[in-house]
Amino acid sequence: MKNKLILFTVFLTVTFNGFSQTNDTILVKENYFGTPLLKVLNDFEVKYGLKLKYDSTLIVHYTFDYTFDRLYLGTPPRIAFDGIFQEIKDLSYYTDENGVYCIVLKKNLPKNRTQLENKRFVGNASRHNLTVYGRIKDQTNGEPLPFASVYVEGQNIAASTNTDGYFTLYNVPSDKETLIFKYLGYETQYFYLSLEVNVGNLFVELLPATNILDEIVIVKEREDVLKIPALSIGVIQTTAAKIADLPALGEKDLFRTFQLMPGISGSNESSAGLYVRGGTPDQNLVLYDGFTIYHQEHLMGVFSAFNTNAIKDVQLHKGGFDAKYGGRLSSVMEIVGKTGNDKQFNLGGDVGFLGFNAFMEIPFKNENGSFFVAGRRSFPSFMYDKFTDVYSNSSSSGMGGGGPGGGFNQRNQEKPKSYFYDLNAKLTYNLTKRDIVSLSFFNGEDDLDNSREGFGSSLMSGSITDKTDWGNIGSSLKWSRNWDNKFYSNLLASYSNYYSLRDRQNSSTQSSSSSMNAVAVMFDQNTGENNKLWDYSLKFDNEYKFSRTNQMEFGLNYSRYNVDYRYSRSDSVDILNMHNGGNLISAYVQDKWTIGEKFTIHPGVRLSYYDVTSRPYFEPRFQTFYKINDRVTLKGSVGYYYQFVNRIVREDISAGSRDIWLLSGDQGIPVSNATHFIAGGSYETNGYLFDVEAYYKKLNHLSEYTLRFAPSFIDNTEYQQFFYNGEGYSRGIDFLLQKKYGKLTGWVGYTLGESRYKFPVYGDGYFSANQDVTHEFKIVGTYKPIRDLTFTASWISATGKPYTEPIGAYTLNVPNGGNMSFIVADAKNNARYPDYHRLDLLLKYDLSFIKSVKSSLSLSLFNVYDHTNVWYREYSYDTAVGVTQTNINLLGFTPNVTLSIQLK
Repeated sequence: MKNKLILFTVFLTVTFNGFSQTNDTILVKENYFGTPLLKVLNDFEVKYGLKLKYDSTLIVHYTFDYTFDRLYLGTPPRIAFDGIFQEIKDLSYYTDENGVYCIVLKKNLPKNRTQLENKRFVGNASRHNLTVYGRIKDQTNGEPLPFASVYVEGQNIAASTNTDGYFTLYNVPSDKETLIFKYLGYETQYFYLSLEVNVGNLFVELLPATNILDEIVIVKEREDVLKIPALSIGVIQTTAAKIADLPALGEKDLFRTFQLMPGISGSNESSAGLYVRGGTPDQNLVLYDGFTIYHQEHLMGVFSAFNTNAIKDVQLHKGGFDAKYGGRLSSVMEIVGKTGNDKQFNLGGDVGFLGFNAFMEIPFKNENGSFFVAGRRSFPSFMYDKFTDVYSNSSSSGMGGGGPGGGFNQRNQEKPKSYFYDLNAKLTYNLTKRDIVSLSFFNGEDDLDNSREGFGSSLMSGSITDKTDWGNIGSSLKWSRNWDNKFYSNLLASYSNYYSLRDRQNSSTQSSSSSMNAVAVMFDQNTGENNKLWDYSLKFDNEYKFSRTNQMEFGLNYSRYNVDYRYSRSDSVDILNMHNGGNLISAYVQDKWTIGEKFTIHPGVRLSYYDVTSRPYFEPRFQTFYKINDRVTLKGSVGYYYQFVNRIVREDISAGSRDIWLLSGDQGIPVSNATHFIAGGSYETNGYLFDVEAYYKKLNHLSEYTLRFAPSFIDNTEYQQFFYNGEGYSRGIDFLLQKKYGKLTGWVGYTLGESRYKFPVYGDGYFSANQDVTHEFKIVGTYKPIRDLTFTASWISATGKPYTEPIGAYTLNVPNGGNMSFIVADAKNNARYPDYHRLDLLLKYDLSFIKSVKSSLSLSLFNVYDHTNVWYREYSYDTAVGVTQTNINLLGFTPNVTLSIQLK
């Protein structure tokens, strides 16, 4: 333990020392008057660290006149460097493969490296109060950049792009203004308006930050992995390119990235699902290109079901989300899939100890669209076995069995076999300059064989057959149209199908003694589960911008749900056999209105009709922001939310907790609802962000299924009656301190939270919910000493989660001649697991041995100091040995190596 504390202390010291350093103030402040260009370039190399290449005989006769002051604050080196070539017309430059700026005569620029000439306009403005409309794309592959930010320098005028990369800026003062374009993981671009610029159709391309110089990036451009957009409540944004810079459990993982942020539990190592502010994964609406994904995990929850090679951008709303989104109680995650390279063919992939991952991009003629496909599959390896061996690496202790192991002479021999795969495809076609059609497809599946053989003692032996298949298939067809620079529409038809099939058979043989005259008794217990959900949806979303200060969104949604669930035991009894369906029709409208320069309100309302209950549901939402000054913003939100499709927890302490998707409003499962209250503020500078949000979430009509209160085993038992309803609340406060720019970036996060439920069947008082975590502390630091090398460390510490302990057990005979064992539980969640903590490291090196190929090699170290964290505890009962407890532990120290390669 002492060594662990020393290791963490060193890590903490390095991280906070890094937070105290910043290079954000390195700006060009020079006054040149008739200065030889050789002297100017030497200043940029020596003083400001730019890497330059030029022929001195070519530029020896040039002089330069300009003052870089940017209103006396100075100018970023990259922008100042551009300014040189706006004054000297004959010269230009390009960036080579090594990030070096090569200065040449403009006529000698390589054809494929021609630089867009954007001059700062000198003279009087000719146009005023402009509306600037345009689109932002990736310069290297033509991908549209969703949720990018656009600003007017020195003005309180800003906008963000939609999912197709379009934006509109209103009330731009004149055609002498400078526009700033920013996107996470990309170089910030400054664009100078002028008389010649067509502000009604502006096309902007941003360059990925990996393609620019380290010395420039240090100043301003290298952003952190995650971003909190301005004027937002509980919103976090990231891109697939940034996810690769964080430690991962074998694979680059979208959900694991978000689990490092405050308000999202990071101690759920066994679940890639998101537990957001005391909520559960089923309370999150996860949209992939507009359709809902219900199965979000691979390999028993170790990985999320989303291939980062197929993802362009992600936004997570932790609470208080807009009226545009409905059907969930806690949060919304909107994932935008890659459209593919519309400039040139591209091929790439990753290979590691867990599996392989490949993608292909095919452009259409004249850059009118593209086709993208990506696939991922696991394969057997020592690394993969380490995950599945978590079942056999458990330790046992007995209750009532007399001695360690509960009287067993040998431990269960568990030999799980499993694999997973997923497939993503997307076809995008530009019908016209204003119309885009896209077809997206997703398929993810897991197959698990957790059968066990040869466990027991000299008096008892047995085997378990346990096979599970589960997954999700989804697709969407979307038509997007820009009617004009004010009106934008999306029409989307989608389909999603979730399925989970499980077959479990437990067979054991008990002998009365070890003598020759012993009598053998055989016991068999079978369990079968089949859960399927179909979701057919149609959505029509619209955006209308009245002015710079007023923007409205409105739309209609229709969804058809069908759900099947069958749960049987001992091949003769259907515990549950449910088939139901329902239609949900919704309409919404929301407005974003800025009053003056400081106050913004965001009211909205959603109205739904659900035919299963034959009643309407009214969901008002409201957000407000107040800017005290350019750095300090206060914010608040309140909203009402309903959920019509629920994943019901089935308490089953004999084999962990299982859960099933069912439709609300039938079989004793009410439509659940939640009320969100959020208040907070932020303080932001060029280099740092401090953000705090307090939240309270009231939950009603929660549902759970349990057999602990079932009567004696009889054939006429109505098992539907064992659905129980309750209420709950989650409350807490999230703190975030983030360093956004520089060689060292990262954040420190802390959440103080509480999640409590009350179900009358368990008693009159509240009890801790399964996901309740009181304290959770996280540190993440990414250090990039040179362009090609990245080092990242993350540390998580959290209070142990609650669980239910048993107090006894009994056995009953069943009609088919066998018997069934029942474990008697103590008070709900009356105990807690030990506290959780771990340290993860990542070392990533960008290889450059082949100029035309991008590649990187990553070494990821999970749980570096090999701390034992308990996953859950299983209990089983046998008359000979009593109740047996089995600790299922999470992963210890786990290394992984990944090689990534792509052509472009």
